[in-house]
Amino acid sequence: MKITNKIVSILIVLLMLLNTGTVFAATGSVSYDAGYNAGFDYGYDNSDIKIFATTAYSKFKNSREYLKIKRDIADYSEPDFRQGFIAGFKDGYEYEDNEGNDNEDQIVDYAATLGKSLGEIYGARDFQDSKKSDWKKALPIRKVIESMFDLSKQSTDYRNAFVSDFDKAFEEGYNEAYDKAKFEPTKLTLEQGVKDGEDVGMIVGSAYGAKDFYAGRDLDFKRELPSKNEITEQFSLNNDDLEYEDGFISGFISAYEISYNEAYREANMNDGLNKATSMIIPISGGTAVTEDKRFMVDVPSGTFYHDVNLNIITSFDVDKTNYSNLIKASDSYTIELSNSSGNINESKSIELTFEYYGDKFKGGIYRKDGSNWLYIPTDVEDGKMSAKINPKLLNSSVTTFSAFVDDNTAAFRDVRGHWANDEIDAYVRRGVISGYSDMTFRPDNNITRAEFLTLLSRVFKWNIYTYPGSTTVFKDAGTFGYFSDVINYATYYNYISGYTDGTFKPGNLISYAEVEIIMNRVLYYQSFRWVNIANSMLYEKKTRSNSFNNINNKITRAEAVYMLYNTIE
Repeated sequence: MKITNKIVSILIVLLMLLNTGTVFAATGSVSYDAGYNAGFDYGYDNSDIKIFATTAYSKFKNSREYLKIKRDIADYSEPDFRQGFIAGFKDGYEYEDNEGNDNEDQIVDYAATLGKSLGEIYGARDFQDSKKSDWKKALPIRKVIESMFDLSKQSTDYRNAFVSDFDKAFEEGYNEAYDKAKFEPTKLTLEQGVKDGEDVGMIVGSAYGAKDFYAGRDLDFKRELPSKNEITEQFSLNNDDLEYEDGFISGFISAYEISYNEAYREANMNDGLNKATSMIIPISGGTAVTEDKRFMVDVPSGTFYHDVNLNIITSFDVDKTNYSNLIKASDSYTIELSNSSGNINESKSIELTFEYYGDKFKGGIYRKDGSNWLYIPTDVEDGKMSAKINPKLLNSSVTTFSAFVDDNTAAFRDVRGHWANDEIDAYVRRGVISGYSDMTFRPDNNITRAEFLTLLSRVFKWNIYTYPGSTTVFKDAGTFGYFSDVINYATYYNYISGYTDGTFKPGNLISYAEVEIIMNRVLYYQSFRWVNIANSMLYEKKTRSNSFNNINNKITRAEAVYMLYNTIE
């Protein structure tokens, strides 16, 4: 059925009355396009219910989808987005109605449009005239409606359907317009507060989310979330309307939580992508470099007898580990080696390299041992530090390495340049050995029986205070003093014996031969031969041991440290 000229004229007049100014939609803007797409989808999804575009937009603005769209658009424009949404909603809402609709449905749509438009005009008029909200009183009577739209020539069914739908739409339009005129100023103030709060909350929450992740903290947006009073004070809200303040705080907290969680998880995901490094090391050797380019593992040829898989996991465990006096100077890198045969060439050394720009003397590479970090002899140059390790350290289990700075480390003036400097420095930093009060170590001095046992107890972590106690009573036990517990422990486990005259003589210097016997008892699962240590000193350190002259000669402090470090490591 065609629309009469009179109805067309009325529609034009109503549209002119409802639009107090000319608004040009920025149809080419990103905000308009995003609004159109969102509105089309919303209209299409809700085409089976009765809902107007403005109502749909109000509901959509309260959704998380709206908040996400607004955040993703760099130069977001609320007017452009709203116009685009309403235009898209109408197209989406009517999309399925373009086919198969009969004339009666179209008539009902016109009646609803006219009724709502007139209701909006009367609702706004009544509020402006300070009248109470009463749509029934404002609604034109049936005869006026039929006369206004020239319905006398239509059928009774047509008139009934038109008036019924007109009345329903008039009620909705009247109430919406009356409420809008009454509450719109407050609503706009509240909405502006929410929008401004969201904008600020997004920025602050994102910053704290990333910060907490990289600080090693658990995800908890409430940790640094300002209180309502703090938000009011920090952003000078006391001088604004209460509605704006409430809206700002609400928008701030909501957006802060969303952006905090997103930033934390994004940082976690980005970090995770850079955490794992994996490569096949062929028998010819190879070099594995982490994604951050700050750690490298160099495996020389012939270290393994077949190809192996080397994995490196990067982690930054700040605030989760006690470093004592150490200052962390890198991420931690855990190396996992898959060597199916288990065979390695221990004569080879694997080199670890860290990026480093700190103090050359105090910096070093450390290996994690339980809850402790053990220093490894390290060469420090400009921009990097490196250390060589025995392949067996990686062959048995996963091993974690990190760079640290030890502010408490001290240098003995008689150790620099000594052939055993690296091993002595390692045991000093680990707290296994110490020097003399004059800042010397006296590496070439011989070591006594009691001193050697003390060194063993620290390296092998003997619990010398909780054991049954030695059944051997030595005639010179009164001279043991500080060494009493370690001597009793070692003799109880038969690591060492006294002399035939019933004495122990803790101050006697210990020989290479005695050391070999003791080490074989301590390392009961291994075969220890001093000559192997002496040969290693000769070929690696270019130093000839006095044991080549006579196995009963006395071992030096430096030789004892070198032997233990290379035997254990």
